Amino acid sequence: MLKRSEKEEMVEELGSLFEESNNIFVTDYLGLNVSQITEFRKQLREGNIKYRVAKNTLLRIAAKDKGYEEMVPYFEGPTAVAFGVEDPTVPAKTINEFFKKNGKPEVKAFYADGILYQSDRLKELADLPSRDELIAKIVGTIGAPLTNLVGTLDGLIREFCLTIDQIAKQKEN
Repeated sequence: MLKRSEKEEMVEELGSLFEESNNIFVTDYLGLNVSQITEFRKQLREGNIKYRVAKNTLLRIAAKDKGYEEMVPYFEGPTAVAFGVEDPTVPAKTINEFFKKNGKPEVKAFYADGILYQSDRLKELADLPSRDELIAKIVGTIGAPLTNLVGTLDGLIREFCLTIDQIAKQKEN
């Protein structure tokens, strides 16, 4: 049994996680053994994602305090929450891949960039390219015409120089 001060401390920690996170994934971890949950936590940590198992009452209090009232109904049964700060596709991909391999954890709902989604939308988010991949594609798309232009100009200059060189050789003879 947790003391009141421990509960208050836990609510404060959960509240700060809710506050600093852009992506919040509510999962049911039931059915995962110790080695699976250890591996899952390791994979989440690699993506800079914090995973917390907490009492639903404490999660409800922290969520309400930080303006996430719409998540409260999902804090039922065995509940763990993944908190992500950066790109929402990272936790989605990690959770989805682990689910494919192990059949768990079940996602109850998730909050990504200001919108609450039902669990059936997780695969859609996981299938999106990451933020870094999108930036690389945009830079590549923007850079391609410039690369082509440089190549074309280089070819024209090369041809011009060859022509001048041939004219010079002809005049020498």
